[in-house]
Amino acid sequence: MEKEARIKYFEGLKKKKPYSHKDIYYKGKKQKLPVYEIDLDYLIYNQWNGRIASLVKSHAQETGEEIDASTEEGAAIIEDFLWRSNIPANKATEKSIFDQGQNEYGIVTKDGVIIDGNRRSMILRRVAEKKKESPVYFLGVVLDEVLDDDPKEIMRLETTYQMGEDAKVDYNAIEKYLKCQDLIELGFSSKEIGKMMGESESKIKEYLSIMDLMNEYLEQDQLGYGGIYTRLDKTEGAFVDLNGYLKRYEGGKSKMVQWKYDETDLNDLKMIYFDYIRGIYNSSKSADSGDSKDYRFIGRTSKKGSFFSNEKIWEKFRDKHFDEIEEINQSEPSIDEIRKDHPSESLEILLKGRDVAWANRADSVLKRNMGRSKSALENKNNRDRPLELLESAKDKLDSINTKSKSFLEDDDVYTMVNEIRKLSEEFKRIILKHDKHSK
Repeated sequence: MEKEARIKYFEGLKKKKPYSHKDIYYKGKKQKLPVYEIDLDYLIYNQWNGRIASLVKSHAQETGEEIDASTEEGAAIIEDFLWRSNIPANKATEKSIFDQGQNEYGIVTKDGVIIDGNRRSMILRRVAEKKKESPVYFLGVVLDEVLDDDPKEIMRLETTYQMGEDAKVDYNAIEKYLKCQDLIELGFSSKEIGKMMGESESKIKEYLSIMDLMNEYLEQDQLGYGGIYTRLDKTEGAFVDLNGYLKRYEGGKSKMVQWKYDETDLNDLKMIYFDYIRGIYNSSKSADSGDSKDYRFIGRTSKKGSFFSNEKIWEKFRDKHFDEIEEINQSEPSIDEIRKDHPSESLEILLKGRDVAWANRADSVLKRNMGRSKSALENKNNRDRPLELLESAKDKLDSINTKSKSFLEDDDVYTMVNEIRKLSEEFKRIILKHDKHSK
């Protein structure tokens, strides 16, 4: 339906007796505005709704086309996004609307774009189909403007309701970060955004910092996923942790780190974290894939330390990581190559498959290097408990199969055995010298 026809419908609707009234804070003051029964056929989904921003932005990046919400095809895509955004909550709301009707009033522009109530509108359509009802009415306030008339004020209103009052239905984790990014680009300050979202200014600045990290992760040359925010699914916690570590380490003055580091070292820390995020949240090899918190050992700021806090452990971990991961990266196909090989497949599926393939190849490398460095860190923390360390070392030596080919023919094994012998003799010398002087 054309925009002019929708505007004409709402002009006529506003001449009728309202169904009820709704208090909203709009244009700097609280107002009691009339609520009307609106025919769903005259409503247009707002594709920039904060609940589905990651899906909409990713779709545009993947297809090269923005969704036209005024078409049947565009509406169907948005309805799918809205339903997928939180299926359990949507099912509960669907049952409530089926049994009791719409309880919460929405807000729409005078040309029918839904500012608050996209999800309810979608569910009303589903309920109407099941009940075989027509026409179907949406209860909502009709503003005097279209979206283009005052985008900042309408965005302020939408954010207040979607991220504030109507935040009872949880959003996907990424959406709040995208909302902050969009609002900053519109010219709002961190303080204004905090007021809209019911958060402190410092929390909004933290969200923006985390969003910067997420964008940097996606825009890596190796990935080329800029703007495809669906590739961040379930990774929020890792980015929150990484952002916290980098903030504590910035300026090179952290007391948690026992060596002099600089921005280059922090960049290495960030890049390695990015690889572990990609590996952990895409690997299909581990039963706990996506749930492991081992990556925290890389840069955590605790009294027990991290790989980064100890120069010797860090340099060995860093160098081993880059040497082994580079080999895997060099053999990874580009996005253009996988598109060429699978022209009929959706890019979303192709990218997921590419990430899973990379993660499965990198899995053993990431885990092996992590395990070695964790042991080194634990040994460092237990340096004043020699018997415990010696018993652990002996248990490991006892488990070696001395008849295996790798033990008998590997020159590096012989070299290591010799190093252990020298170290053992040095330990004996130190103990005997102590005994001699103590008598």
